[in-house]
Amino acid sequence: MIVEIDLSQNIKNKMTYIKIKEIRERRNITKEYIAIQMEISIKKYNEIEKGNVDLKISKLKQIGVVLNVLICDFF
Repeated sequence: MIVEIDLSQNIKNKMTYIKIKEIRERRNITKEYIAIQMEISIKKYNEIEKGNVDLKISKLKQIGVVLNVLICDFF
């Protein structure tokens, strides 16, 4: 079965943001490292982890690549 994902869809589930932080901390990866890899400011990445932005799935995919996890691990 093939599942299509709309990469323009926004993530608004607070648990997703919590999972991002949990996985990052478990892997001992700094916020700074992820921000650099994503080519965004540390301030912007902090806003992502706090859930203060509507995160597009395409950005979530980028975070997954940096953390070496599948996008489904965030849900």
